Amino acid sequence: KMFKVPKNCTGCYACVNICPMECIDMEEREGGFLYPRINKSLCISCAQCENVCPVLHIPETGACSKALAIKNKNDEIRYQSSSGGFFSVLAEWVMNKGGIVFGAEYTEKFQVRHVSITNKDQLYKLQGAKYTQSVLGSCLKKVKCELLTGRLVLFSGTPCQCAALQSFLGKKYKNLIMADLVCHGVPAPKVWEAYIEHRIKKENNGLLPVRINMRSKVSGWSYYGYSIEFDYGQNKRTYIHNSDDLFMKSFISNLCLRESCSKCKFKGVNRCTDFTLGDYWGIWNQISNFDDNKGVSVVFVHSDKGKSILDVLSSDCNILEVKIEDAYKDNPSVVSSSKLHAGRDDFLREIDSLSFEEQVEKFLSTNNIENINLMKKIIRKIGSLRTKER
Repeated sequence: KMFKVPKNCTGCYACVNICPMECIDMEEREGGFLYPRINKSLCISCAQCENVCPVLHIPETGACSKALAIKNKNDEIRYQSSSGGFFSVLAEWVMNKGGIVFGAEYTEKFQVRHVSITNKDQLYKLQGAKYTQSVLGSCLKKVKCELLTGRLVLFSGTPCQCAALQSFLGKKYKNLIMADLVCHGVPAPKVWEAYIEHRIKKENNGLLPVRINMRSKVSGWSYYGYSIEFDYGQNKRTYIHNSDDLFMKSFISNLCLRESCSKCKFKGVNRCTDFTLGDYWGIWNQISNFDDNKGVSVVFVHSDKGKSILDVLSSDCNILEVKIEDAYKDNPSVVSSSKLHAGRDDFLREIDSLSFEEQVEKFLSTNNIENINLMKKIIRKIGSLRTKER
């Protein structure tokens, strides 16, 4: 019986990695999202692809034992990080022990893919938020190969990618550390490409930047104060505050998300990972003296392994334990899926028909009640520096 790819497929690559005949590849569909494609002439109907699918068979989760607000004591590293810099502490510790770290990096053309690094000089590749879906490729098989040698491995990814790894491995490994992310959803690759093209045509005669930082703290971090930075080299940098950025508007409004993100099976405070990492949004209201506008990580711990590692790393961090419900009070993406925008399908279908600016303005115009309410939600969620200054 041929495997029927579920409608809410996350594009996690588990089936691609498990197939003994290597007869599954990924094909682009709406918005550039990738979905499995099976070569029927090579398929032997072994059902391994169906059995490994984390959407059909959700991996066992561990109970969340604690939630923490964490700041890396190294302010320089924290400034380069999306939030409080806990991932950098964890990754450096793994590499100092001879381990290997898997995470998402930009390619030269700013596509996103999973890679591995083995020394801290490469850590910058994995730092910072990437706002489109990472291509895993054969990464899951590579992780297993490293684990079988006894090497310490850290794997970071979205909740569905971590669930895919756990399903693919089929058992727990003492030498594996998994850290998933607080995930709002994954934007369409085609939308990401259109956004970059829009920015570089407007700012740099169509030439790509040397670096993109979607979470620059040049304008702060508190009250959602971050900006999107395009660094074109030779001291030329452009910044757009996130509340004014077209891509961030399409992202927060759920206009460009993958369909599976609207019914994510991997939400909640209980996960199959050791850690869940994200921004501690709202810390300025809860524990104002811990917020210095440089970023605070929220960290949920799901395993005894995670607790033991946290004890070791505590000397490199400022840590406050908080109530679990407080940790996601102002970050509902921890526990709730994102409801897709009503115009999402049309937006993805028409992404190449108009300029990026025209497309976003068309679907997020304030000429109807739904979009007026949506824009109010966006303003509340991503805020502005003017709110903070008042």
